[in-house]
Amino acid sequence: MNRLLLILALLVSALPLFAQEAEECHRPPTQELADFKEAYVPQEFAFESFHWEILDLVVLASLLLAASLLSIRHKKKSIFTALSVVGLLYFGLFRGGCICPVGATTNFCMGLVAPEMIGKTTAVLFLMPLVAAFFFGRVFCTSACPIGAIQHLIGRKKGNCLIPRRVNQLLRLIPIGLLVATVWGALHSGIFLACKVDVYKPIFFTGHAWFGQLGDLMNGTLTEPRLILVGNWGIWLSLIVVLIFGIFVPRPFCRFVCPYGVLLGFFSKIGLRRRQIDSESCFACTQCTKTCPVQAITAVGKNKAVKVDDFHCIQCGRCDGTCSGNALISPSPFPGTSIPNIGKKSGGR
Repeated sequence: MNRLLLILALLVSALPLFAQEAEECHRPPTQELADFKEAYVPQEFAFESFHWEILDLVVLASLLLAASLLSIRHKKKSIFTALSVVGLLYFGLFRGGCICPVGATTNFCMGLVAPEMIGKTTAVLFLMPLVAAFFFGRVFCTSACPIGAIQHLIGRKKGNCLIPRRVNQLLRLIPIGLLVATVWGALHSGIFLACKVDVYKPIFFTGHAWFGQLGDLMNGTLTEPRLILVGNWGIWLSLIVVLIFGIFVPRPFCRFVCPYGVLLGFFSKIGLRRRQIDSESCFACTQCTKTCPVQAITAVGKNKAVKVDDFHCIQCGRCDGTCSGNALISPSPFPGTSIPNIGKKSGGR
C-alpha cells in the first residue's frame, strides 16, 4: 500500500512537467517552418501504366521465343549472349530487376492465398518461362533472366573450375531447400525469404535509379545532382566477391541458390524437347563436359558414354561450339509425325 501511495505521489508531482511540455508542443511554429508549409506541394506518385506490363510480357515472350528457336537449332553461345544483353538491359537495369526469378516465386505463392495481392500479369510472367521450359528447356536462364545474364557475361569461355561430383550434388540441394523455404514464407507470412540472398540487387536497383535520373533530365524535372549508388559498402563488397567467384565457377547463383531454377529444371525434365547426344556420332572426347557451365553433361562408365542432364541444362549453346562430332540433337517428341529431329546432323546449324 505504501508503494502504491508513493507512485501516486510521484505521478501527481510530475503533472506540471507534462503540462509544460504539452504547452511547448503547441507553441507557434517558427517563420522558417511556416514558410516551408506554405510552399510545400505534396508529391503525387501515379500507379505504373498498364502499358508497361504489356511491354514486359512482349519482351519476355520475344526473348523466350528467340532462345527456343536458337536452342533447338543448336546455335552457338555468341547469339545467346546477345539475347542475355537485351534481357539484362531491359529487365535488369531499366525495370530494376523485374522480372526477378526469386521474387516471382514468392509473388505467385502469395497470389495463391490472396489473389488480390498480385496482378494477372505477375502470374503470366511467372508461368511463361515454365511453359517455355516444358517445350524447349531452360531457355529463360540464358535469355531473359537478368541474374543469369550477369553470370553468363562474366563467365570465362575456357578454364572453368569443375566442382567435384559429390560436392556438386550436395550443393545442388540448396536451391531445393530455398524453394521450400520461399514457398512456406510466402504462404504463411508473405516474406521474400530468398530475395535476401540475392547479391545482384545493387546492380539492378542502381541501374533503375540511373534510368530514372535520365528520364528526369529528359523531362526537365528535378533529380539528384549526382549518380545514385544504391546499397552500402558491405552489400557492394559481397557483390564483388561473388562476381569474382563467378568468373572461375560459372553461374554460382543459378546452380546453388536460385529456387526458380528448381521449377524450371522440373518442367525441362518432363518436357518435350530434350537435348541429347547421339551415341553413334559422339567421339567421347568429353570436351563438352569441360565447357558446360553448370556441369549438366557427364561422361558415365568406362566407355565414357556422354549424357545430358535435362534438369540442369540451361540451353546456353556452349557445347554446340565445342562438339566436333555433330552429336548434339534435339529429338522430336513425336517421331512418327512431320515434326523433325533437329540438330547439327540435320542442318540445324
